Amino acid sequence: MYTLWLMPDKNTYQKLSELIVDLSSVHQTPRFEPHVTLLSGITDKLELAIDKTDELANSLSPILASLTNIAFLEFYYRCLFFRTSDSEELVYARELAEELFEHTQITPFIPHISFLYGSLPIFQKESIIEALGEEFFVNFRMTKLRLVKTQRTPEHWELIEEFEL
Repeated sequence: MYTLWLMPDKNTYQKLSELIVDLSSVHQTPRFEPHVTLLSGITDKLELAIDKTDELANSLSPILASLTNIAFLEFYYRCLFFRTSDSEELVYARELAEELFEHTQITPFIPHISFLYGSLPIFQKESIIEALGEEFFVNFRMTKLRLVKTQRTPEHWELIEEFEL
């Protein structure tokens, strides 16, 4: 199974990476790279998925977005996350990806950047949110699209290819 990730610009990536490392150390949860999941559950064969990712990247321009608020769900991979503005460019990129790829993704697109995976009680999540404040509510650009093999757990995820938008 493959996933498409939009990667935040260097400064935003660095700031979010530090947050992920800090929180994963404190809560003993997996580390991962900050990203916006554009589409998951891609079932195309590898070479075709690479070709389609290249085609998609060539059809897109860098995407501007904002981290707008912090939220959480009772899902392991959305334990804590920043909601990302759903700009026209981002929605268009998702629609185009859905058209191009064979995929099993049927849930609605909720643009976000997770910063903690795991299963924490709600009071701990609320405490983390309160401690973070608004420091991370920034505007950023996404200029790279990655094709990632996302089977099993984050430590097994594998970057297949990266493309400039």
